[in-house]
Amino acid sequence: MEVVSGVADEIGAGRTGLRISPGTPLNDIEEHDTHDVYPALVGELAPLNLAYLHVMHGGDDELLRELRQAWPSALLLNRAGAGLDTRVSDLDTGLADVITVGSMALANPDLPARVRAGAPLNQPDRATFYGGDHHGYTDYPTLDASQGHDAA
Repeated sequence: MEVVSGVADEIGAGRTGLRISPGTPLNDIEEHDTHDVYPALVGELAPLNLAYLHVMHGGDDELLRELRQAWPSALLLNRAGAGLDTRVSDLDTGLADVITVGSMALANPDLPARVRAGAPLNQPDRATFYGGDHHGYTDYPTLDASQGHDAA
């Protein structure tokens, strides 16, 4: 809270956001108290009037709904591994104000065109993430290339 408050005081709450990842097991993290910790944290953060809260969804829908209810401004939501239909549904139901697409955008350099066309999406190759070279970052095929067309 001290860091978030300090940043908001320095640059303005409207220019400050925070990402939380309740229950996300990345890097072998194990959390067993998410229903105690995160609602309390969000309750303390809410009065700061931050620009946004970005939630990396760890799979606990009940907790996510509780956090949404407690958060008064823009909530960005990343449901890692979920398809676009699920993510758009989160917007439609008000669970999220913004959906983030992270690795989906990485694997699909032409994501907006693919969505407009109803085209299939490239699947991210997680084995290449943070690999030290361009593989998995700049070598995914565009829709034109995957359909055998030259991108002009």
